[in-house]
Amino acid sequence: MIHLYAFMDAGAPLPAVTGIGSEIAAVPFEDVAAVVGPLQGPAMERDDAIAHGLVVEALREVADAVLPVRFGERFADRAALADAVTGRLDTLRERLARVRGCVEFGVRMVAEREPAKQQPTAHDGSAYMRERLASLARVNVVAAELHRPLTRCARASVVTPGADHAAAYLVRNEERAAFERALAGFVSAHPAATVLCTGPWAPYSVAEAT
Repeated sequence: MIHLYAFMDAGAPLPAVTGIGSEIAAVPFEDVAAVVGPLQGPAMERDDAIAHGLVVEALREVADAVLPVRFGERFADRAALADAVTGRLDTLRERLARVRGCVEFGVRMVAEREPAKQQPTAHDGSAYMRERLASLARVNVVAAELHRPLTRCARASVVTPGADHAAAYLVRNEERAAFERALAGFVSAHPAATVLCTGPWAPYSVAEAT
């Protein structure tokens, strides 16, 4: 059984890292390489998922373009891997070109908890709901102020719907300083907002290869 970690350019160096219990290898398909490793023993999902992520991040540190593969993509042998990959080479080339020289940052704005209020009565329930909707609208405006300048510094972005206003940004290496300045500028202008930024990562959200 073969475990698939990521795709990269054929001929790119491999990091000195151990995968899921074994060394990793690059299997070339013309100018695209699949980074794989043999599976040995029973699956340990949590430990294997961590090992998978560590391999992908190690690849990001040494390669100019890496397409992470969703955890759990496994093949009976290299022939089965070749059957799955060869028909998708053009798509993989396009995705590698898109992420080349880029990293991903995750940013989310944590909504402030409202102070505890007395439970509204039937008489003031409508007023409470109007106040709540107005509060959500204000938060959405502030979130837009957060993401707008970051989007201008990114090659691509993916916004996840939800109350935490999370987004992932594909940022060119030469734009990282501008991205960080834009983020710092927002935090300085909105001291009451709680903003969390993680990265740099391989481009999981923006260009995951499945």
